[in-house]
Amino acid sequence: MRQRQWWASWAVGLLASAGVVGCAGGGTGAGDGEIKVGLSAAFSGKSAYYGQDSKKGIELAIDRLKQTMPDVKFTLVTADDECSPQGGASAFHRLADVDRVDAILGSPCSSATLGGMPTLPKSGTPAMTFGSTNAKISQQSGVGGNKHMWRMNVDDSIMGRHWVKYIADAGVKRVAVLAANNDFGRGGADLYKGQLAAAGVQLTATEFYDLGSSDLRPQLSKIRSSGAEAFITFAEAPDCAQMLRQMKEMGFRLPMYGRGACASAEAVRLIGDPKLAEGVQEATYWAATDTQREMLDAYKAKYGDAVPPYNGALAYYGMMTLAEAVKQGGKDRAGILAGFKKVNFTTGIGPITFDEHNQAHPNMFILKIEGGQVKVLNVIDTGK
Repeated sequence: MRQRQWWASWAVGLLASAGVVGCAGGGTGAGDGEIKVGLSAAFSGKSAYYGQDSKKGIELAIDRLKQTMPDVKFTLVTADDECSPQGGASAFHRLADVDRVDAILGSPCSSATLGGMPTLPKSGTPAMTFGSTNAKISQQSGVGGNKHMWRMNVDDSIMGRHWVKYIADAGVKRVAVLAANNDFGRGGADLYKGQLAAAGVQLTATEFYDLGSSDLRPQLSKIRSSGAEAFITFAEAPDCAQMLRQMKEMGFRLPMYGRGACASAEAVRLIGDPKLAEGVQEATYWAATDTQREMLDAYKAKYGDAVPPYNGALAYYGMMTLAEAVKQGGKDRAGILAGFKKVNFTTGIGPITFDEHNQAHPNMFILKIEGGQVKVLNVIDTGK
């Protein structure tokens, strides 16, 4: 037995010196010109569109990078994180330790990102979310403890400051919250409780629903009876559409202030009747603007849609930000990690540079549905 152990140890040492056995921080070791990128996102269940949309955006960016960075081959690997903490931990682990990617993009889902974050330090794998908004992600990153987690998009604490002020300035005195029963919704609801109070807006009710619920009438009834003048909802397009349809069935209407994808072309399509969406307003981290014409035209040429879903657009900019980190630092895990600290460039959604909590401060957008179309009311520079 001892002889076998000695032989195994000697063999591993020899293979490692030859570069066959990779170290935890080494990534793929596939060659100087290749970078393996992992995408953690939901590819199954009710949130499967997260992964499908994000994959399209990253592939579109890789097409662009073939022209601008021809000396680097970016290869995409995906993992299904099921939009859950356990799924995020499993997906991040698989991408880092089994697929041995050089960096991870994702998750669009806050629950999965929070679940995956603790797995990163052991492998030394850098990861960057382009869509998770729960404030805890940045609070726990950079000087908060996790040096390997980064966030490109603005979070709910940043958007909340501007959004709550906007709602208060509109004259709303009493508001209810209807939020998804996950880290996105619960985190946002908890955060807005304090921000609304500070702005002098009374919170009349807080209700939660499960993603994809077919019946939101119980929650809507409680909001209606709470005396709210309007409601804030943390919701994706399918659930926003369900709310508006069922409010009509119940015979009442309250102004909707969304945080998610309520004021979106996808929500209008799912509602079926554009009139039901008229006047819906939203604070979000992406909207189609003329400054993004190159990306929008490329997306239409590749996939046929004039406006990409927001996860697709953000994933595109996430991939471009990762490529910038490669330019600044190098092609392996350690180089990419160092490169994120040096990123300082401008994208179609504004400037991208990271603060001490590994949080970027690009633009946020205030949107409104008018005549069945999504209108951009304001673009806010969150870095000011």
